[in-house]
Amino acid sequence: MFNWTRKLTFQLQPAAWWLLAIGGLFGLAVGLSNTFVNIFIWKIDRNYTSTAWYNLWMYVCIPIAFVAASWLAKKFRVVIPLRIGIAGHALFYCLVLFGGQQLARYPIVLGIGMGLAAGFYWFSFNVLSIHFTSDAHRSNFMGMNGVFAAIAGMIAPPVAGFLISREDLLWGGLTGFHLVFGLSIALFAAGTVISWKINTECLENSFMFNQALQSLKIRSWRMKVFGCLFYGMREGLFLFLIGLLFFIATGSEFTLGEFLFLQSGLAFVANFVSGKLAQKRRRILLMGSGALGMFAAATIFLLPVNAMHLWIYGALLSATLPFFLVPMQSLIYAEMDEMEEKEKLFRHQHIITREIFENAGRVLGIVSFLLLLIGGHQVHRIAMLAFGLGCVQLGTWILFKWSEPVRVKHVSDHKLASIRGFTKSKYRQP
Repeated sequence: MFNWTRKLTFQLQPAAWWLLAIGGLFGLAVGLSNTFVNIFIWKIDRNYTSTAWYNLWMYVCIPIAFVAASWLAKKFRVVIPLRIGIAGHALFYCLVLFGGQQLARYPIVLGIGMGLAAGFYWFSFNVLSIHFTSDAHRSNFMGMNGVFAAIAGMIAPPVAGFLISREDLLWGGLTGFHLVFGLSIALFAAGTVISWKINTECLENSFMFNQALQSLKIRSWRMKVFGCLFYGMREGLFLFLIGLLFFIATGSEFTLGEFLFLQSGLAFVANFVSGKLAQKRRRILLMGSGALGMFAAATIFLLPVNAMHLWIYGALLSATLPFFLVPMQSLIYAEMDEMEEKEKLFRHQHIITREIFENAGRVLGIVSFLLLLIGGHQVHRIAMLAFGLGCVQLGTWILFKWSEPVRVKHVSDHKLASIRGFTKSKYRQP
């Protein structure tokens, strides 16, 4: 581990490490609060619908924020949307902190606020990730970013769960969320300070729909963005549903924190290994193994939904998801590099296009969940939908596999001459 880390230190430029540090602090702040925002909203009226509407509007607004962020990055610098996104998250938690239960009754408003903040942050983070890395080292960067996120996930949820449960026990109501949201605001402030270590230039142009449509004529890129749409259907629902189901099954924020701690611990190891393995020749194979592992995890939903089965699901998913996600991201960024070189198209245009498709998938996943709730809130029906959406990453993997060119193994001239000689001698007429 030491040798690989030392080697990686020389491969990544200092700006990439500062970006990883910002991502780590951001992940810690979001890990403290974001999972528990869904619980916070659910506690107000005790149904899934409000939480679903919150997440739906968040995903609707993220692509809008990406387009606005590209305009700002052209007018000013790429790092400016990053700072706006971090500040937007801090403002969001301030509003929740002081608005309390009254504001939680308006999940659509909360979803719009979070979506805009997230869109600004992730646009800039994605553009900077490509800018500060090359294709040869990008898998390592993605793996390390996943490692940092896993460390944040190991620390934040148990701490948040403990603080919420203890403060609620002492004072009652929803007071336990105040300290957690306050800590998140402080971490966002620290991330903003570190962002001054990153110096960037302005983008050459902002997002243009005609260029985005032109890029979709390229078959390999078109297959990949439709693969992102499929994956988004799963991700949009699973990012909030699993934690919510586990909380409902146990009734404890502290136990939910332990559940997320286990997931992050396994994800830490898996991200480290996948980042090391996801080199160019192995990416499709590694992505396929991750997709199959995620499918195996989804079969847990064919069993009765209870805390034990959710523990098993969380463990299987955390151990396999990075093997799908790290090569998937590397393949997408490699495609963007190639299009910029050959087609003279700008990478940030492709980032926004990918985000539009992926969030369209997220919206479709949540809409299917809302339609399911019309017929009632039976857990077994929700589990069947979760199983179905837990298989869609297999379609994503197939599309990515089809999008990649068939690589013919190189045969040396000497060996080729030997083969030709053997063929001629075998079929020579007597």
